[in-house]
Amino acid sequence: MESRMSNALSRELGDALRQARRRSDVRTGTLIEELGWSAGKLSKLEGGTRGTSPVDIARFVGHLRADPDTFDHIMGLAQEPTTGHYVRPHGVAMPDSLRMLIIHERSAKTIRSYQTIVVPGLLQTRDYAAALMDGAPGAEDAVADRMARQAIFDEPSPPKGMFFLYEAALHRMVGGPQVMYEQMLQLLFRGGVRLIPFTAVLPRSLNTPFTHMTFADYTPVTYVECGQVSLFLDTFEATRAYQQSCHDLARVALTEEQSRSAFARWADRFDRLREARGATTAGGEVA
Repeated sequence: MESRMSNALSRELGDALRQARRRSDVRTGTLIEELGWSAGKLSKLEGGTRGTSPVDIARFVGHLRADPDTFDHIMGLAQEPTTGHYVRPHGVAMPDSLRMLIIHERSAKTIRSYQTIVVPGLLQTRDYAAALMDGAPGAEDAVADRMARQAIFDEPSPPKGMFFLYEAALHRMVGGPQVMYEQMLQLLFRGGVRLIPFTAVLPRSLNTPFTHMTFADYTPVTYVECGQVSLFLDTFEATRAYQQSCHDLARVALTEEQSRSAFARWADRFDRLREARGATTAGGEVA
């Protein structure tokens, strides 16, 4: 990875180097002295704005006396081609611990998310997320990771989030009416959420869910989850295509006010359903 231009891969590598350095007992001053680097070079490399050779990366990790897993992970990133299309594996519906996702969400200026059959992860309640992941290995940790991701909106300068949700997600019962009721309230009061009704004519660009992120200092990154892998794209062609998708979303979705009204109706529907189930249970019948 010789390129000096910042891209999604160089930033993931820089983050991995920074994390390894912070876990190490080696002092930063000693590290740069032994490597013959300047503090500026180290800062740019860890920030993903300066490239260097895999040999230099190996020297860096070696001086940190990193464990074999850390070494292999970092060297894998250092030797990965800069293609603009980066595949990252993860558990089914559990990409929340992916560093490439986390570092870009944390630094994003805007986040536009489109989902078709589930509520976007950044808007899910804990119970909704737990119900989605129920039975999967590591589900408890994955739910905690998803809740931690949402903390970006509590930062002093949070990203501006706009979330587009296809109506099918509201028809999908996740965890029961109580869980869905609380999730509808979350959507109702969150803001920045727009519903795409079944009556909308969807263009081909909206066949697949995605998240498009923009930044103050570098080019946009688009994230697409595909089963047990996620794809990150930062090419000019991908950016142009997903910018068009974002325009299409804004065109076919209800306004925020109309969407809030819809979420309120759905909340009332699930509220009545949970009350009905509670009354049936109290009457001695199986709910």
